[in-house]
Amino acid sequence: MFLTDKSQSMIKNFTLFKSSGLLSKLWKLSFLALAPVFVFAQQPVKNTADSLSTDKMDRGLPYRERGVNVWNGVVPRQLNLGGTSTIYAEDINTTPVADISNVMAGRLAGLYTIQSSGRTGFDASIFGLRGQTPLIVIDGVIRNFTGFNPNDIKSITVMKDAVSTAMFGMRSSNGIIYITTKDRSESRPFELNFTAQYGALQHLKSPSFITGANYARLYNEAQLNTNPGSVPFYSDAAINAYQNGTNNPFLQPSTNWYNLVYKKNSAQQRYNVDVAGNGKSYRYFASIEHFNSDGNFVTDNINAYNTNNFYKRYNIRTNAQMDFSDDIQLTLNIFGSIENQNEPGIGASNIMNRIYATSPLAYPVLNADGSYGGSAQNTVTVNNVTYGTNILASTVRSGYLASNQRTLNADASLLFKLSDLTKGLWAKGTLSINNYYQQNIDRSKPFAVYNPTTVNENTIYTKVGSDGVLEAGKGVSSIASQFKQTYTNVLVGYDRDFNNHHLNLLATYNNDNTLNSYTQLNQIYQTAGLTARYNYKETYLAEFAGSYSSFNRYEPGKRWGFLPSLGLGWILSKEDWFKSDAISFLKLRASAGQTAYADPSNYYIYVQRYTLNSTGYNLGTGLTGVSGAFENALASTNLTWEKAWKYDAGIEAGFFDNRLNAVFTYYNNRYYDLLQQKNNGDASGILGQTYPLQNLGKNTFTGFEATLSFSSKPNSKFGYQVGANVSIEQSKVIDKDEPNYPYSWLYLAGAPVTQQRGYEAIGFYQAGEDISKIPGILGYNPQPGDIKYKDLNGDGIINFLDQKQISSSKPRIFFGLNFGLNYKNFDLNGLFQGITNRQLLLNASSMSAFSNGYGYVLDYTTENRWTPQSNVNATLPRLTLGANSNNQQASTFWLRDANYLRLKNLELGYSFPARLLSRAKINRLRLFVNAYNLFTLSQLKYVDPESGLSGFSDERIINGGISLKL
Repeated sequence: MFLTDKSQSMIKNFTLFKSSGLLSKLWKLSFLALAPVFVFAQQPVKNTADSLSTDKMDRGLPYRERGVNVWNGVVPRQLNLGGTSTIYAEDINTTPVADISNVMAGRLAGLYTIQSSGRTGFDASIFGLRGQTPLIVIDGVIRNFTGFNPNDIKSITVMKDAVSTAMFGMRSSNGIIYITTKDRSESRPFELNFTAQYGALQHLKSPSFITGANYARLYNEAQLNTNPGSVPFYSDAAINAYQNGTNNPFLQPSTNWYNLVYKKNSAQQRYNVDVAGNGKSYRYFASIEHFNSDGNFVTDNINAYNTNNFYKRYNIRTNAQMDFSDDIQLTLNIFGSIENQNEPGIGASNIMNRIYATSPLAYPVLNADGSYGGSAQNTVTVNNVTYGTNILASTVRSGYLASNQRTLNADASLLFKLSDLTKGLWAKGTLSINNYYQQNIDRSKPFAVYNPTTVNENTIYTKVGSDGVLEAGKGVSSIASQFKQTYTNVLVGYDRDFNNHHLNLLATYNNDNTLNSYTQLNQIYQTAGLTARYNYKETYLAEFAGSYSSFNRYEPGKRWGFLPSLGLGWILSKEDWFKSDAISFLKLRASAGQTAYADPSNYYIYVQRYTLNSTGYNLGTGLTGVSGAFENALASTNLTWEKAWKYDAGIEAGFFDNRLNAVFTYYNNRYYDLLQQKNNGDASGILGQTYPLQNLGKNTFTGFEATLSFSSKPNSKFGYQVGANVSIEQSKVIDKDEPNYPYSWLYLAGAPVTQQRGYEAIGFYQAGEDISKIPGILGYNPQPGDIKYKDLNGDGIINFLDQKQISSSKPRIFFGLNFGLNYKNFDLNGLFQGITNRQLLLNASSMSAFSNGYGYVLDYTTENRWTPQSNVNATLPRLTLGANSNNQQASTFWLRDANYLRLKNLELGYSFPARLLSRAKINRLRLFVNAYNLFTLSQLKYVDPESGLSGFSDERIINGGISLKL
């Protein structure tokens, strides 16, 4: 292939990038795909409107005129009938996060997000869309991968109603997060961008562990409460030594294990280079990104390897379009990712578990001779390796575990414009091949600890375990996960105006063939569908969508189903009689339709299975088991997909030349044929098996969503925009196939779909009460200071018949408030995000000091605990050692309001004046500093409202960088 000197030079410079061998191969593959683009790039640039692209989304357009992503296309926002919400690149790039799931919080009406962990490499958010877990679609293909560069994203649309999700067939019920990546330069024939960023991370909440004398006193108190009259474990002399600092640090240690091994701060870096072009016959975007987060734990420079739980990745993306003629267009998109994760050999989660399970007075970090302290009793076994529980040694002396993940996606599409047959007709074929591979490498090793004992004033060290050695090139490698997907899609479209009538037809047949595991057969989704959009004078709108879809894991003959939907709209502001100086745009829309969800986890459950060569059958008088077969779970022979009827109605309005925009939406989604097991209350003991999954359940989700935005006049010296969205979500269980319970509070029906159940706490048992006459839990002898529960049925016993819904039935409300300001060369952008009517049921065991008999004590597990002196105002039960079957029950006692308002994102930037950059042929040079989770308002004092009691609290990120555009 002939390349110009300019193209050859560009390819040569990029291949000089230092990386792993696989990364180099991915680069070569990407630039091989781009090579034809560089050929076309030498041609004179003409108006791109002549190209075949139907993408009309332009960053420079006003909000009302921007396009909205629909299935395999873009429609003008004012003509869209689907229930959707969209954000664009400028809304995303201000958030300095590793995973793109964290850029959406508070920005999209209807999308509920929770980031439940700040652990490096495992900090993605959990999504809820109108009560369901949505699918993630990237450039038209379902791909559950969010670990890539936010700068690659052009727009994110959430599709919420039946019309917008209709073409997803058997996977349409849960809603869609539709991500579109960039495919061209924004406004110039050629653009080259470089961005470098560095960020500092800090835990939002750090646990405060109690050590020394205070720990010893609390332990003695818990011991006496558990075993009255016993001899206190810690003597007064020992407590005084801890108090006065005269304790022997080797024989009477006191260690805050969390502060010892868990860093207060960590760092992240991101570097990105992208190149984009836009010409008459070509469009392209290519980027490379390197992201690195250094991890949460301390390390030891003596090691020749890194034991920290770091996360690194290299991403490459190439999106290219080429017009071979006026009628033929080729699109080729390639994405490659290399992710490397690491953690100490004992495992990051295990280290955190040991921190919470180990007494600060258990053993010294180091003995007097420099060896690691430990005890013979406290060991942990992971991957057949036994470790002493010295937490520092677990962090820096247990070797390391590595995880290498490789992702490669390739999409090819060929578009034919068939106007020679009839005006507006076109056809398109798409092939998408996606591969994911995860390899785990275990290079862990054991280490020895030494337990000191004193005999005749001499210290003797007892060795526990042995010291292992990591040999170069050795380790245990295993394939943790492998994924292969082949997606094909054939489209035929027709788009034409007939005077005042506009008709758009889109027919499809697509096949999604996925292999999730080599121990299972492929899962195959097939859909044949038709979408018809019509408008008259862009005033009266209608859209019909119907899909005939199947999933291969249902019984033959019962795999296909038809899913219809219909949307109608009326743009009142287009009527001749509509005259208003204030109202620029006004539209009414409504949709209704049926959706489905075919759960891929149900693996051919219509087939009855048996296990062969099992043991346990005893025949005759012998005691030896005879091998045979036994029946597995019962087959479900009439299983079908879960279904929903969705109803959506909205009003969209623009005021004052569309400077003020508003969208109000009401929805009512009725789910039925939900999979669940028939309640065993109706089962016969003769059956000897639990019931299989059946289509029994019914739920409803209703809600209201509102979005408002207001912006300054175009070309104002002082520019500003402010936006807000709020979502109100209410759910209800309609039918759970429950048995006839004796009491109304035992039923799940009528309560929210997501609910917490437990006992109603009514205070503490108090001294002076006749406790024998107060209802309690069978088998437990309550004492003053224990939690008292309400006997709902009055039978004098606290048991499952007294458990009820303890969480609130109020609708969940979540919202976001964003703003942007620019004056001269400065810009400021921010986002507030929050949730109300949310409750968090704290883990009672985690909230109980000494819950394992000897472990950690946190300040919030003992402050204001019940004692004879503080019995009136106490907010925690008395201290006890070990598990407490009374106080550690799920109950209203441990339920907390988890409402919060968070400054989720804030960015300040400065762009250098163009006159200073023109001589250097620099288009733009910008410095910026931004923040993530900057501050939070919450009633929760000790825990983060999102990550809860997680040892890996969510992080605050302060990030700075520079961006350069040529």
